[in-house]
Amino acid sequence: MLRATEVATLPSGRIEYRYERRGPQTVLICHGGHLRAAIPLGESAFEHEGWSVLTPSRPGYGRTPLTSSSGLDDVAALVRELCDHLGVSSLAAVVGVSAGAPLAVALAARYPTLVKSLVLQSARSSLPWPD
Repeated sequence: MLRATEVATLPSGRIEYRYERRGPQTVLICHGGHLRAAIPLGESAFEHEGWSVLTPSRPGYGRTPLTSSSGLDDVAALVRELCDHLGVSSLAAVVGVSAGAPLAVALAARYPTLVKSLVLQSARSSLPWPD
């Protein structure tokens, strides 16, 4: 079942997102390939515990455009800007699922005062397969 999303037009670009506010703790979900913010896959445990869930669509998915500035640093900065725009000053966790894992790692590495913990599920790496 698809859920309603919004689009934020920020100085760094446009990004589709869904922010379901439930409680003071917010978890950010970085979906893998072929998913977008409207699809609530893997979020029920957080919802059940009363956590707020913020889910952006990665560039090229949903209504987030694929642009020349869609590298990990740029996308992490855009997601950080989205958090600021929404008044989210702390993420209890960033969950990176499959192809969303590199973005989750980039967020945690670049914004340690924003991201309190990192969870990776079936994480895809950008490293080459070992010979």
